[in-house]
Amino acid sequence: MQAVLYFSDKQVREKLFAFVDSAPGLLLVTGVRHGAAMTRPPQAREPFAALEDLFGDVLAQVLVADEGTTEGMWRDPLGDLGDRLYPEDKKGAYAASTGYLLLKGGRPLTVVRKQGGPADDLWFLQEALSRLSPGIPAPDPAKRPGTRRPERAPRAPPRYGPASARDEAPPRSGSSDETPPRGRRAVPPPAAAEPEAKDPWLVLGIARGTPKDEARKAFRALIAQYHPDKVAHLAPEFHALAERRTREILDAWEALERDPA
Repeated sequence: MQAVLYFSDKQVREKLFAFVDSAPGLLLVTGVRHGAAMTRPPQAREPFAALEDLFGDVLAQVLVADEGTTEGMWRDPLGDLGDRLYPEDKKGAYAASTGYLLLKGGRPLTVVRKQGGPADDLWFLQEALSRLSPGIPAPDPAKRPGTRRPERAPRAPPRYGPASARDEAPPRSGSSDETPPRGRRAVPPPAAAEPEAKDPWLVLGIARGTPKDEARKAFRALIAQYHPDKVAHLAPEFHALAERRTREILDAWEALERDPA
């Protein structure tokens, strides 16, 4: 079973809690991005489609999709779930809201950290699931992400012609082996300067190094200031300004979430 909930749904938090409380077997809960340019629904993307094909008989999934719209920008259903499941464990609550949360009977069992690629995520999810259910086999250890295979020794390039011709013949004019005269080497154009990214700590108005659970609370309080209802009485140009500011805050929070510190 796969279910998709959307941030834009006013009842997303209540529906998420209901799924967690009512699922009798193994349940995976995680968040996904679902922008307007994404043509495939979340449940059809990886690793979710593979999990359904391989282990759908023992594993249910609830995917909480953030469409990036103003209707859902102030909601944090996964953060609320993490706080509910780990009321005395701030790190556990944060991990549950940002990773792959595995539960059974409404009780959290473990969290699998997102690796950044669906193939890697699938391997670590299967490893965790194999420890929780006898019906799921362990993944191939040889295919563990990060495992390097022995590299072959580099082969020498082929050399053709008699040894005397190879060793004594000077390079032909214009060949790639010929050193250009001094002052005639091509000078690569200077790289275009990339726009400097804004410091996410400054954007969120918090001190650098603030614990992530406290940073998340500051982010949620800040994003709430730009709720559509808060600017509904203002002129249209202020609506656009609020939307740009909201996107800036979201980008800053995403940057902090990617920071391993």
